[in-house]
Amino acid sequence: MAGLADYVSVRPRFARSANLERDSGRPEPFDGYIVTTRALDVIERMTGAALSGRSGGAWSLTGPYGSGKSSLALLLDAAFGPGKRVRNVALRLIAEASPEAAEAVRKAHGRHGTRRTGFHRGLVTANREPITHTLLRALHAAVVRTYGGIPPARDFPASRLLKEALRTLETPDLSRSGPAASVIVEVARCLAERAPLLLVVDEFGKTLEAIRDGGDADPYVLQQLAEAGQGAGLPIFIVTLQHLSFDDYLVGAEASKRREWAKVQGRFEDVAYVESARQTRALIGSVFAIQDDGLRERIRRRARTYNGSLRKLGIADGTDAEALASCYPLHPLVALVLPELCSRYGQHERTLFSFLAGADPASAASFLAARSLSARGALPSVSLDLVYDYFVGGGAMSSLALAQSSRWTEIATRLRDIHGLSRPQTRLAKSIALLNLVSTSGTIRASREVLSLAMPKAEDHLAELETRGVITYRTFADEYRIWQGTDIDIRRLLDRAHERMQQNSLFEILSGMDAPPPVVAARHSAENDVLRVFSRRYAEGGESIEPLDPFSPYDGEVLLAVGSEAPSLPAPGPGAKPVIAARPKSVEELDRAAREVAAVAAVLEDPAVAGDPVARGELGERLAQARAEFDRVFSVAFRTDVCRWTMCAKESEEQELASGRGSAPLSEAADLAYPSTPVVRNEMLNRTE
Repeated sequence: MAGLADYVSVRPRFARSANLERDSGRPEPFDGYIVTTRALDVIERMTGAALSGRSGGAWSLTGPYGSGKSSLALLLDAAFGPGKRVRNVALRLIAEASPEAAEAVRKAHGRHGTRRTGFHRGLVTANREPITHTLLRALHAAVVRTYGGIPPARDFPASRLLKEALRTLETPDLSRSGPAASVIVEVARCLAERAPLLLVVDEFGKTLEAIRDGGDADPYVLQQLAEAGQGAGLPIFIVTLQHLSFDDYLVGAEASKRREWAKVQGRFEDVAYVESARQTRALIGSVFAIQDDGLRERIRRRARTYNGSLRKLGIADGTDAEALASCYPLHPLVALVLPELCSRYGQHERTLFSFLAGADPASAASFLAARSLSARGALPSVSLDLVYDYFVGGGAMSSLALAQSSRWTEIATRLRDIHGLSRPQTRLAKSIALLNLVSTSGTIRASREVLSLAMPKAEDHLAELETRGVITYRTFADEYRIWQGTDIDIRRLLDRAHERMQQNSLFEILSGMDAPPPVVAARHSAENDVLRVFSRRYAEGGESIEPLDPFSPYDGEVLLAVGSEAPSLPAPGPGAKPVIAARPKSVEELDRAAREVAAVAAVLEDPAVAGDPVARGELGERLAQARAEFDRVFSVAFRTDVCRWTMCAKESEEQELASGRGSAPLSEAADLAYPSTPVVRNEMLNRTE
């Protein structure tokens, strides 16, 4: 019988992670690469800047470990490089995702006259070192890639400065800050005067960590470099790649240092580089290659069957038959939960590709090598219990995730201590455990129907696992769980709490919850160089509304009407701040969600559950779900375009505000209330303290 690996293989690219210095300028790292939505967003931002004028731009890409930032850096390097094979490969990949984006890259080369030579490109991986060292290494790399070495001064006027600056890197004293900021900027300027300059700094967080821990570094050099490529400056494009924002890395640093770096980050566009679960499944589909047409057809038939079953269960996110087929040899349920599992407990794509292509005995690649393929019958596939084995036995869990996940610890410990289960029972218990780890909400949970898809004849073993106390069925969540249950009748306590909540009005319920966060009048703030912030609170008809305190830190107030009548708005006096009423079309769903939050919170305060950690844990989880649902319903009920917005413009006459999008009504109210405010273009003065 033929082995499964004879028909299904792992593409070579996924056997190792990307490295900027090793992989730049080579086409091999792009074998099987998929240009994702986030990657397209970065490319479009860069080409937009390159086509809008002579200046460049600065972007700070923030994403978790293993999210593909380094691979994106290689793609940018290739796309904006010289007109050789590697650029053609990059543009072809970009065109497959967006022909418009690929054409924009070509136009950027045409605008700057770099169709043949490409941009100057300096790619570097940061170390725990002064920032001037990192930037100097990047500029040196750009010069060497363009000229083959440091050219004479007649060809590159900044040659002498660059050589002298490089000598400062040879000192054994790593605490020295390196060359002056003016030297860095001058070398960059000399490069950018000839062709656009692209600097990419990977692992920039290491530099920020060194600064946090007391390293000597002047942030002004990075600010100068970013400003040189903005406005009417030179075509200098800077991209930093790190796992956290600048400010997050500097937690614990001196306040003055954090303020300085906050100004630097203000010169960068911060781009969150995190892929959706649907996009991650597309990446999974790019890993495996099917060599046999007959097997490919069997996989498609199987995928269509599972697709129909999943849709009947209400599981529709990314479950079209083609997507499921592309993920083979993964079981369809594994393809659905794997992105979240790697995101929550691993290092995103790094963990994902290690599982798919690594040499671990529990990896998908090892599964291919170990299993045979029969001409008929069910297709072998990587099941949920095998994924559980990889993450537990293979040490794929990150130490941070383990420390933060009491649920994971409890589940793993409980399964480890259970003995005497049959092999099918063990497989089913592990499948339930894995689904428990990712099913905080939604339809992909350890329900009877989902487990029947995960494992044939699952129902034959559920009763025995319940009898032995291995699993517990939770009615409210419609799922089986590994951890132990509780003797408290939570359902009865919740029913009683709901009965008590019915005695209160919606306004009373909402007043007992956290106040809605303030909101910024975005358009008005941007146009007038001032931050206008409106507080928000709930109100009901008949309530006597007092004008906002003139000394309030807020510039206005939004009343979220939740009664049958609108509140009476106060007449504005001299210097009064605007008060706006927002009336939603319906508060029915808001009422339901708010009472659920209030009921669960009340039960958590019940003395009966005070000493039961299991009951409190279950109620805490339910409260988190209820609050998430409330937040969703709130955002829908008070969406700008579905509410009626009014304010009292003069005396007792109410004026209706245009609904629009975003914070449009608030900006209109600010226009009316603050027509004569002087424009002060100073970020330190023009704000409310």
